[in-house]
Formats: sequence, C-alpha cells, structure tokens
Amino acid sequence: MTLTTAPALTTVPAPTTVPAPTLAPPAPVTPGLHLNFLGAEQATLDGQTLKLRRRFCEILVILTTNPNGVTGGQLSAALYGEWSDTQNQAVEVHRLSKLIELSSKPYRLVPVVGADFLTVQDLLMAGRTRDAAQLYRGELLPLSDAPAVNEYREYLHESVRQAALLCGELDPLWTLVSRFPDDLELIEALADRLPRGDVRSGMVQARLRLAQRRLRAS
Repeated sequence: MTLTTAPALTTVPAPTTVPAPTLAPPAPVTPGLHLNFLGAEQATLDGQTLKLRRRFCEILVILTTNPNGVTGGQLSAALYGEWSDTQNQAVEVHRLSKLIELSSKPYRLVPVVGADFLTVQDLLMAGRTRDAAQLYRGELLPLSDAPAVNEYREYLHESVRQAALLCGELDPLWTLVSRFPDDLELIEALADRLPRGDVRSGMVQARLRLAQRRLRAS
C-alpha cells in the first residue's frame, strides 16, 4: 500500500499594517482683531476672515488710532467732516457692532487689536526703517474719503517717506520706489545714494525719466 505524503503547509505572511497618515496640527488661531489696511481692506477676528464694508474699515481705523475712545460727535466728524451726520453714523456703528464687539460712551473697540498701520508706526518709532518700509505695502485705505482716515494716511505715508530719505540706507528707498514709482523725490534720492559704478544706476535713471514723463503728461 502506497502512502501519500501530505503537501507542506505554506505560511501566509501576516498583512502589513499601514500606519494611519499623520495629520498636520491645525494652525494656531491668532486671537483678537487684526487689520491689514495698507493697500488693502482685510480683517480677521480670532482667525476668521471678516467681510467689511469700507465705512466699517474707516470706523475701525478711527477707533484703533483713538484707543481711549471717541464720542458719537467726534466719530461723526471724523467720518463725514463738516457734513457731520450723527444719525447715519449711529446706524453704521450699530451694524458694525454685530460683527465686532464695541463699547459705547465713548465708542471703543473691545477685542485686542493688531493693525499693520500701527505696526509700521511702531517700527518707525523704534528706528527700524527697513522693516517699516517692507511692511508698508501701500497707502492706508487708499479709496477712503473720510477726513480722519485721509489725515492719518498722509501722516503715515510722509513719515515712511521721510524716514527712508533720512536713514542713509539703500533698501528702504528701493522698497518704496518699487511701490510708488512716480515719487520723484524718492527716485532722485535713490539715484544719488547708489555707489559710483553701481550697475543698477541705469534702472534708476530709466525709472526717473519715466516718472518725469508721466509728470509732464499729467
């Protein structure tokens, strides 16, 4: 009688466990109200983007630059000038308060505020002209016609310009000329400050001639 040999058992490898993908931790939420109004109209509250009308942005600039608060009459004058309209201003503040917490008597912002225009001012006060010029991406709410915003816009713009003209460094001038290509005083200062034989002199001279041509055509 012939004995049949049983086939050898084949060991099946255990399935490989695929590790679960590691999820990146969520980006930390920056608390408070943050305003990016230099050449833009952007704001976030506790990390969430806010959609704000220009009038709301103007009110926020006024309140941010007056941390001790303003009365209804002061806010109205800051928004509308001699054609002050306290009733319309009160309506605007009420609508804004549904998005951002405000206190009244006087009107004041409740959330912690960070603003690019305030940071530029602080950098200038600290003598950090290069950093201030880098952050100064454009004029404050350039389409606003609110008197208080116009005044602060002119003050901040001229402060940055004068710091760049007086600091003796090249970088702040390069930065500002690239963003304000029609500013003849800045371009001329940059041309004068470049070392003799600097290959960039041709670029600066070309920009200067173009700015002069635009000025004559205006």
